[in-house]
Amino acid sequence: MVRQYLPLVLLTALLVPASAEPGQGPPAQQNPTVQSERVRQGVSHFERAFYELSPQKRDREAAQEFDQAIAQFELELKQQPSSALAHQYLGRIYSLRKNYKKSAGHYDRLSEIEPLNVDACVLAALAYGEAGEFAEARVRLTEAKRRTSDPAALAKINEYLAKADKLIR
Repeated sequence: MVRQYLPLVLLTALLVPASAEPGQGPPAQQNPTVQSERVRQGVSHFERAFYELSPQKRDREAAQEFDQAIAQFELELKQQPSSALAHQYLGRIYSLRKNYKKSAGHYDRLSEIEPLNVDACVLAALAYGEAGEFAEARVRLTEAKRRTSDPAALAKINEYLAKADKLIR
């Protein structure tokens, strides 16, 4: 399961600005004390499912951990609808579960919350593409281009746009 999403991980790494220093990022990632207990529990459940149980092919237990992570993140969104981390993790979980429409919705919301987040646009585009909605994917990729000036990121986004254009026609 992890191997299947390696291109997403590599793309995400590619899109991080070259000038970023360790510790830079959204405020919630810089200072873990800002995170609520619900987010901490959700992350813990996600990490156990993704990094521990899934690689061991303990799929049933991993599914239960993902369910618990979803419950925690959804509780967080009821209290804090603009929780970037909750949307980020829900987008990732729903993508892993191949529920691409829900995944794209959470990445779209993350993109609204963090207007400079190129990754959110690209991940939404990838989710829309997996759902077969190539025109929607193209819109997100076009937005991602507006959010970065990194040549490597722009080149990769242009590759995705070319693929989306072929699939739209």
